[in-house]
Amino acid sequence: MKCKHYMLSAPTTVLDTAPLSEALSIMIRKVVNAQGEFLGTITSFMFSKMLLPAEPQLPDEARNETAEDVDNRLMPHLHRKVGDFVGAHPVVDPEAPLAEALQLLAEGYIRLPVVGADRKLVGALSSLTILRRFRF
Repeated sequence: MKCKHYMLSAPTTVLDTAPLSEALSIMIRKVVNAQGEFLGTITSFMFSKMLLPAEPQLPDEARNETAEDVDNRLMPHLHRKVGDFVGAHPVVDPEAPLAEALQLLAEGYIRLPVVGADRKLVGALSSLTILRRFRF
């Protein structure tokens, strides 16, 4: 079997020029440019790091932190372009053996972009998309 037989063929994407607030509102992870070429991903881990205080806090300081403190760390970023936050991510070719994708998933990647030779995002794979092919 090949990756194309298991991938989700219409993954949700966001343009690299969209404001970060748009990606957050629908928690998009795959970023493409206007030509549909895959640029990378944004992750919830990146947002978690963004929400952390710049300096480590003492336990008493952490207990006294308010929701407004956390909001204030995120607010300056919401109008920045999604492309500013894109990170490299392994991809699989639609013609690659499924074992290649399974190896990456076994290494801890949750979702894999499926990218054709023209760098266009053609699908997405996860353990769940693979398991959906089975009828239990």
